[in-house]
Amino acid sequence: MGVALVVLLAACGGEEETKPEPQPDPVKVTPAPAGEPWEDLDEWGLFEDVLTQEPSSEVQRYDVNAPLFSDYTFKRRFAWIPEGTTIDYADQAVWAMPVGTILVKTFSYLTDYRDPSQGERLLETRLLVHEAEGLWTAHTYVFDEAQSAATRKVAGDIIPSSWLDLAGEPQHNDYIVPNTNECEDCHGKKEDGLLDTLGFRTRQIDRPAPEGGDNQIDRFASLGWLSSAPPPAADRERLVDPFGPAPLHERVRSYLDANCGHCHTTGGSASQSALLLSYDLTSDAADPGNWGQCKVPTSAGGATCGHTFDVVPGDPDSSILLCRLRSTDPEVRMPPLVSRVPHEEGIALIVEWINGLEGSCL
Repeated sequence: MGVALVVLLAACGGEEETKPEPQPDPVKVTPAPAGEPWEDLDEWGLFEDVLTQEPSSEVQRYDVNAPLFSDYTFKRRFAWIPEGTTIDYADQAVWAMPVGTILVKTFSYLTDYRDPSQGERLLETRLLVHEAEGLWTAHTYVFDEAQSAATRKVAGDIIPSSWLDLAGEPQHNDYIVPNTNECEDCHGKKEDGLLDTLGFRTRQIDRPAPEGGDNQIDRFASLGWLSSAPPPAADRERLVDPFGPAPLHERVRSYLDANCGHCHTTGGSASQSALLLSYDLTSDAADPGNWGQCKVPTSAGGATCGHTFDVVPGDPDSSILLCRLRSTDPEVRMPPLVSRVPHEEGIALIVEWINGLEGSCL
């Protein structure tokens, strides 16, 4: 008995109790005081780790159906709303976000687009902040060359960047970081500030979440982020993947809505052109002139490439729209801001669409 007890005590005493490692407290989102944005991106508390782009537990990832082309960059999107607030869902318009909302988008180039595990060059993170007085304000944070931090830039920047594309071919671009005024040009401007967001609307975010699983809109509803229940998924308007299997007409509508429609729409900054490319104005029932078919441009500023009509059915090479998408001349190119690289896949889509149009402009 005594020997057994000694052995038992020795065995118990021979192993030290293993204590779990203390876990760090979750990062809390910390909005900057109005008019005094933080100088470093990590001060906002939007990320557990800015450099790995791991968001805070309070922040939600999201994605869009038809992305705005940005010189072949890889993009991540995030959203945060203050606790106790809700978003007003809308069928077609951009959603009415509560004061305090922060929308986040990070741009990067993958080292090798065939193998994302090879890493990336983080370029910039853009924030849209819904300030207390109800205005949207833009802030841009640029990552240093060492990829150690992101600091606020007001005047923009140019970042020389190289990568391997999906075909394994080396590519290079002097990536343009927009200045604050250029952010306002795209998002729409009125006397008292930024007009609104672009992509946070039903037709763009009615889709699976980036990490897979549930529908994004249904997930926002389950989180209590929406002020009312959204309609069933079958009743929601949604864009399609412009390069997916959907019918050509829908793919072109989605591409033009995402890349052109925020300016080329009723009340948009390019509405005077009468080239109206937002999704609601390019349905089968819409005036073909909205798309530019046989329409003489009203405000091209001389950037017509020597052509007469915006879109000539069956003749892409005589269409002003296509010429401007192909151009690298900043006085001609569309979209006109912070982009240097023509979108070859988008151009091929528009060529296919114009080739299939019937009729004559004569």
